[in-house]
Amino acid sequence: MGRPIWRIKIITAFWPVRNFLARMVGWPVIRRSLRSVFRGDRAHYIPVRVDVERPASLILPGVVLEQIIQDSSFRFILHQCLCRSLEPCQRYPQQIGCLFLGEGAKEINPALGRKASAEEALAHHRHALGLGLIPVVGKVRGDSLWLGVKRADQLLTVCHCCDCCCYFKIYRFLPREVARSLQKLAGLEVRVDEACDGCGICVDRCFIKAMRIQEGRAVAGENCRGCGRCAAVCPKKAVKISLSAEASLERYFQLVRPPQEV
Repeated sequence: MGRPIWRIKIITAFWPVRNFLARMVGWPVIRRSLRSVFRGDRAHYIPVRVDVERPASLILPGVVLEQIIQDSSFRFILHQCLCRSLEPCQRYPQQIGCLFLGEGAKEINPALGRKASAEEALAHHRHALGLGLIPVVGKVRGDSLWLGVKRADQLLTVCHCCDCCCYFKIYRFLPREVARSLQKLAGLEVRVDEACDGCGICVDRCFIKAMRIQEGRAVAGENCRGCGRCAAVCPKKAVKISLSAEASLERYFQLVRPPQEV
């Protein structure tokens, strides 16, 4: 079931050169084959580590995500995080592995993790949040490829990312048309108010290098993915995250939610 462990070890051997491979996606001769790795990706960070301003009628994305975990037909927790174990991470435990949802997760090699009940999956998710990790949620073709999942359309990834080791850091090097598969949630805004003193902490902690200092104040650039780390680490609480009334959270989650087997 799923990809044999020896093949997974071969695939992960390329981890040290992942940034170079990401740059190769834009090379004329080989870009077609490499871009296929990202074809169909649709993923978003869920800013759950900060207070999110929202209209009263809008349900917070973290609440919607928990409902998806609860309702999923199957849940599988990896024994360890691939990114943090390969780095290895110096800030967060390697044992907080990705959570996979949907019928496709049944194909994952059982040596890599364990089946989980709704209660176990929620506890795992909340433990990760408590440690300061931020979930990125979506359909990620790379996961179905390295795990050997054939029903990729029925596999939803809930990866609890750290800014130091996260796989999605390679999106800094991908061509714009490929990198757009990882975007801010629709209707999410990151703004910096007058309390900012330009200390640069948010710039250092931005995994995608979207934050910069401009005229003595931090500014979120167009590459911002809305993860909320900048707001979480700001000592002045000058970075604010808000959702507009037009935010289509339910629509997004319907797009990424694994279809249920009848």
